[in-house]
Amino acid sequence: MKIWPLRVLTQVVESGSLQAAANTLHRTAPALSLTLSKLEDDVGFSILDRSGYRLQLTAEGQQFLRHAYELLRQHDRLNSVVAQLRDGAEPQLHVGYDYSCNPDLLLPAVHQIQHAFPVTEVLIAGYSQLQALQHVREGRVELALTPWLPTFQQMADFESLRLGEFQLVVVMARRLVEQHGMPTSRNALSEIPHLLPKELNMGISPEQIYRLSGSSRLRVNDAHTMVQFLRAGVGWGVIPRDLVRQSLVKGELVEVDIPGFLDHIHAEIHLVKLASTQLGPAGTLLWESFIAQEHHC
Repeated sequence: MKIWPLRVLTQVVESGSLQAAANTLHRTAPALSLTLSKLEDDVGFSILDRSGYRLQLTAEGQQFLRHAYELLRQHDRLNSVVAQLRDGAEPQLHVGYDYSCNPDLLLPAVHQIQHAFPVTEVLIAGYSQLQALQHVREGRVELALTPWLPTFQQMADFESLRLGEFQLVVVMARRLVEQHGMPTSRNALSEIPHLLPKELNMGISPEQIYRLSGSSRLRVNDAHTMVQFLRAGVGWGVIPRDLVRQSLVKGELVEVDIPGFLDHIHAEIHLVKLASTQLGPAGTLLWESFIAQEHHC
């Protein structure tokens, strides 16, 4: 079934007469009448009742028109998809984020993409242990929201935009403090079980950062699991403050402040891509939206 007869039918119904529809569609009234007659021949039933002064839909015509509208909407959407793909919009945009970062930072840009490039399917995936950055380096995702250290620039030709920062804090469950007492030195902390990430990607070892020996260790593979285990009193750990802010307020977790040990460490959050990656329109919109934020700040 062709689209044009359906457009003629809907325009006639909306305009109220053949002549009004002909004026809108820049055709003659007899030409539109012929088109509708052929449509009725094709479907095998009368769509319009021509017995009165004004054209009226038959009962069958009312049902047919309802489905015709839906088909026209789908046709218009398909034309929009074709136009956007022809103009270079990417079918998919892969975005990763590290579990230690708040993915809400991406929401404003994602809303813009949905409005401007509805044809692009945005695939967002969370990763642990700097795997989001690793996936950027390997070309598995175009963009990633990730913790950032200047040394990462040595791993690949990255481009990055600073989006914010989070403070790393040492915390442990209140029940663990009641059991062991509040540690006031590195030695005291080393006597308490230590909850830490598995070997991180990008060649980073947690042991090289904390440099504590002798403590019992439990390794987890993502920040959310670490928060759960910290609350359960399995051990102490280093975690972004934003991930445990509510637990600290509620008193479930207690911040451990040992002078000279990871004192007031701030890590940056960056949006990262490879310099060689040529982003499509949707990816460019996301990237440039954060550039605009940087300039605004």
